[in-house]
Amino acid sequence: MRQKLHIGSVQSLTDIVTERLQAAIINGDFALGEKIAEKALSLQFGVSRTPIRDALARLQTIGLVIVKPKRGSFVFKPSNADVIDICDFRFMVELQAAKRSFYNKPMKLAKSLTHITQKMHVAMENNNAFEYSKCDNEYHQIFFEYCDNKYLNSAFTLVNSRIAALRFSITSPQSKLREISFIEHQKMIDHLRSNQILAFEQTLYEHINRTQEIYIMALKNQNSQSW
Repeated sequence: MRQKLHIGSVQSLTDIVTERLQAAIINGDFALGEKIAEKALSLQFGVSRTPIRDALARLQTIGLVIVKPKRGSFVFKPSNADVIDICDFRFMVELQAAKRSFYNKPMKLAKSLTHITQKMHVAMENNNAFEYSKCDNEYHQIFFEYCDNKYLNSAFTLVNSRIAALRFSITSPQSKLREISFIEHQKMIDHLRSNQILAFEQTLYEHINRTQEIYIMALKNQNSQSW
């Protein structure tokens, strides 16, 4: 009897384009607020405009792209109010996820976070802003790794791509900010290891609030330079 062969699902063109375009926006290949040319993307990816438009529609659902009727598609560019709302929401979901992960699997949580901070340290030593930002994103995603709550994970998905895009385009190029960021990430691990949840909460709040202020200031400077 012949053994059955199991073939995994094949990605559609829309899936592939969505992943590549999402990565390009997050990595800063597109500026915040930049218009996305469908024709150029179609030529770049070697596909028709249909999967391009479908991908843009998908990215609109997670807030990375804004589709304006008769004007085209644009990379999101948050207002001050948007940044405040995103960071406020981020603090709430990250705190709850981290607490649940800590109570579920404290040793695994601390070990995973420590592993990532080691990678962050190497990236910082090599002045590799891109790699540091990737690790920074991974660090905060670990809060959801052991929380065992699909709704918290879904909530984080609503803002994670926008946070990552802001991180890559605004904070990652600044080495001084990376140094402060690294210290805060290390402090949060220390608090978890010593079972100081209130101290962890305070450091997480200060960390997110500081980045909120940086985002707002950077966007203000970008707006003033565009005039």
